[in-house]
Amino acid sequence: MDWALPPTAGIGAVLEHAKALGIRAVRQNDGEVFEFGGMQAEVFSPPATWITSSQPRNHDSLVLRFRYRDSSALLEGDAERVVERRLVASHDLHADLLKVGHHGSNTSSTLELLNAVHPRWAIISVGARNTFGHPRMETLERLEGLGTATHRTDRNGAVTFCLDGHTVNPQLASLR
Repeated sequence: MDWALPPTAGIGAVLEHAKALGIRAVRQNDGEVFEFGGMQAEVFSPPATWITSSQPRNHDSLVLRFRYRDSSALLEGDAERVVERRLVASHDLHADLLKVGHHGSNTSSTLELLNAVHPRWAIISVGARNTFGHPRMETLERLEGLGTATHRTDRNGAVTFCLDGHTVNPQLASLR
């Protein structure tokens, strides 16, 4: 699987484990749509022409939107400003739920992206007392300014969101 680049030991181990379980790994690119668990998954990044470097980068993130009837969630991975600009210019990004990019760093979740997504809910996956200072106050203020209800794994623990076909609802039974 020469498309699984950069060839790191971690990626190799994941791919070998998947193979042992009979799971076929495939590369997904911008513009592809597939069914997943009764939902439609739309791939927004990376583009088919994307070239990875010898080291993993945040820009290599897979960005997906899942739709179940009239409810949707945009998962940004670690995508940063450069990727967000391309996404805003090339896609309708509206989603009810946003998995905030790059742990809420100041390099992601630009006002331009947030205005395009206009999420009702946001989730920030971030470790407690992390040394990077994530999520950044600027990111939290941008989300608050849009009236987006934000949940953080460092404060709320694991949070599940249910796409019921009409809206998105958080299940706040924390697993901390």
